[in-house]
Amino acid sequence: MDETKIARINALYHKSKAEGLTPDEKEEQAKLRKEYIEAIKGNMRATLDNTSIQNEDGTLTPLKIVREKNIAAKNPTNVMLRGFNNNIESIEAIKEKKTVELKKKYRKEISEKRNALSEREVKQRSGIICYNVISSDEYKNADVVCVYQAFRNEVICDDIVEKAYEDNKEIYVPVCNEEDKTMRFVKVTSDTKWEQNGYGIEEPVISANSIFLDKGNDNRNILVVMPGLVFTKDKARIGYGGGYYDKYLENAGANIKTMAICYSFQIINESFAMSDTDIAPMHIVTENGID
Repeated sequence: MDETKIARINALYHKSKAEGLTPDEKEEQAKLRKEYIEAIKGNMRATLDNTSIQNEDGTLTPLKIVREKNIAAKNPTNVMLRGFNNNIESIEAIKEKKTVELKKKYRKEISEKRNALSEREVKQRSGIICYNVISSDEYKNADVVCVYQAFRNEVICDDIVEKAYEDNKEIYVPVCNEEDKTMRFVKVTSDTKWEQNGYGIEEPVISANSIFLDKGNDNRNILVVMPGLVFTKDKARIGYGGGYYDKYLENAGANIKTMAICYSFQIINESFAMSDTDIAPMHIVTENGID
């Protein structure tokens, strides 16, 4: 399956989460998914047909012949090569393994690039990115702006926060529960006290006076500005593996808009199918503008 069709699969997935699909789009989505699975199966068949098993005497027997002999003897083989072992592995597991390996690869590459940025570069790039955010309709229409506390050379949100205060918008930041990998957004005021969580990220100290954002019952226009480590052209987002934003944004209402902010080099020329739990941002904002 070519990159165009994979991109279309992801585009339909994003739309299904954001606003739903038409009957024709649902039919198209089902056909593309079926074609995607068949393509993977075809690749696996070709791989297995070109695989041989080494016998005790050192000779090689094609796996296809071994399977045919076992079937003829009514003793089906349970041999299927998986990397360097002989465990049975489903097509879906192979696809998931490839995705995990890709995420690991790009997390490492992009982390190294981002960590290499100087303090001056981070501030300069962050200023441009924040300007692009506050110039957007999503920001202008928002009553509530949710940002994050940057670390590890992430884009700094300070300019967004400063502008939001000027515009009398309410500002919220996340507080993470490291045990169940969930988070809530708590309102930030001039009296907010801060402490570091287990990841080394600054979070508000929770007290009896803390105000949490009730996303299920709050009908105001909410803009969630989220970080991320790696993004694809079709807006697939790779974070640090905790799934905090995916869980929080699950079943989010239409009043909640999402923007991921990152440096332009964090967007890669790669496409892969997203899992059902992945939530892509509606927009990605870099120094180059809004996608």
